[in-house]
This record gives sequence, C-alpha cells and structure tokens, in this order.
Amino acid sequence: MKTDLNHDRIAMIIERARRERSIAAGRAIATAMHKVLDWMEKGSPNTRQAEKQHGYHLSSEGSRPNTFDTSAFV
Repeated sequence: MKTDLNHDRIAMIIERARRERSIAAGRAIATAMHKVLDWMEKGSPNTRQAEKQHGYHLSSEGSRPNTFDTSAFV
C-alpha cells in the first residue's frame, strides 16, 4: 500500500505532533507546579493548624481536591 505524502502533508503532521507535545509539556509543568504549591501550603507535620495559611486553590473541588483540574489547559 503506497501513501501519497507530499511536503505539505508531512509538514502538517509534524506541526500537529509539535502542538500535542507542547500541550503535554504544559500540562506536566502545571501539574508539577501545583504539587509543589500544595506541598508548600501543607507545611511540615510540626506546623500547627492555626499557623497554616489557606491560599487560593486552582480547582473548583474545594480546598483539598483529590486531583488537579486541567480543564483550563484544554
């Protein structure tokens, strides 16, 4: 079976792959940043509950969601 891949189709496939890779990298960076911020917000086990600061959370699932909401990155 022979496919008809001209220069334009190959360029389109490469551009789509780059776009998908860029989106995946952005999601990975956002997830890592979110985990670091959650870790920083949580503090050490010795931190008293009253001293903890409750900052802005990206997810709409409450102050302690189970997963990171990536719907804003689609």
